[in-house]
Amino acid sequence: MRKYELSISADYVPRWGTVEAVREFFQNAIDEETRDSSNKMLFEYDQEKETLTIGNKHSELDIKSLLFGTTTKNDNAAMIGNHGEGYKIATVVLLRLGKTVTFNNYCRREVWRPRLVKSKKYDGALVPTFFVDTAAVWEKVPDHSLMIEISGITAEEYEAIETSNLHLQGEYEKTETTYGDILESEEHVGKIFVGGLHICDEPRLDIGVDFKPSYVRLERDRSMVNSFDVQWYAARMIEEAENAEMLKKSMDSYSGQYIRCERVPDELKNEIAEEFIDKYGAKAAPVTSQKDMEALKKRGYKPVIVSEVKKDVILSSEYFADVEEENRKIKESQKPLHERFCTFAEKIESKLDEEEVIELYSFVDELLSEEEEDENE
Repeated sequence: MRKYELSISADYVPRWGTVEAVREFFQNAIDEETRDSSNKMLFEYDQEKETLTIGNKHSELDIKSLLFGTTTKNDNAAMIGNHGEGYKIATVVLLRLGKTVTFNNYCRREVWRPRLVKSKKYDGALVPTFFVDTAAVWEKVPDHSLMIEISGITAEEYEAIETSNLHLQGEYEKTETTYGDILESEEHVGKIFVGGLHICDEPRLDIGVDFKPSYVRLERDRSMVNSFDVQWYAARMIEEAENAEMLKKSMDSYSGQYIRCERVPDELKNEIAEEFIDKYGAKAAPVTSQKDMEALKKRGYKPVIVSEVKKDVILSSEYFADVEEENRKIKESQKPLHERFCTFAEKIESKLDEEEVIELYSFVDELLSEEEEDENE
């Protein structure tokens, strides 16, 4: 029997529990099937024995995989994990929680049995140590060449694992897109999954999302997804779904902040504009800032604060051409004086001689200098 001591504290990733640790084993199994569709993933739970088994048909573990940073997933955007840490950290967490983890590495005729052991090298500190039995003999080798058994998983823990893993949930309502799935069931609202694995909750989301791994950046401990990625790709998914009600609803929500006006059909733009007029009146106009609100009030309109995308959609409808022109004039008038003077100078410089052009632009420079001085004060 060989022994391999890992240089990692038993208290590593203290926020992780059983659900997060098991997620890593599912992640590896999913990634292996993603890499090779014939390398089918296996998972089963025996409630009586309180044992969860996860494996793959053709996978095997090389002893070098115990080295931190060793991974076969580099530069593969379709993979959920790529740091070369997952299953080692997951094992440490499960051992810390009193679970038993056994790696049946059938194709290499090995059984790996990790334990937390007091280390002489680290003055008696508990460290994860893998004991590898290289003389393992089985009466019958199963169809799957790698099977990982996690014992001590209670029925309550498995229920939480099911909630955090779409692969265990059977049929559920979803809309497939290029970037992943929109999850439409009530229990998924506000939840963010990547590759079928629950990463975190986002209360501001009015839908659930299951992103493809190639489109979002995960934090190293898988606890968070970049918030811009969530909003950007959720918007792309909603656009692609071509569901008018979902698209309309999302314009006032976190998930629809980056919807592009040009991707909204003209009929829907007009429908949204009509609803806006019915609700706020014929003189209502959409705005996104207090500054624009005051400017439109002076022009006799009734400004209503809406989201940026909803404003763009309403103004691009056939009902709001006049307000769009007013907004253009407002934006033009709100430009710094030197910019407006420069635009005017460009219009007339062809009518001036060289000395007059030089003098004209000297005024532009003078205006810019005065504006900068005012800002500094």
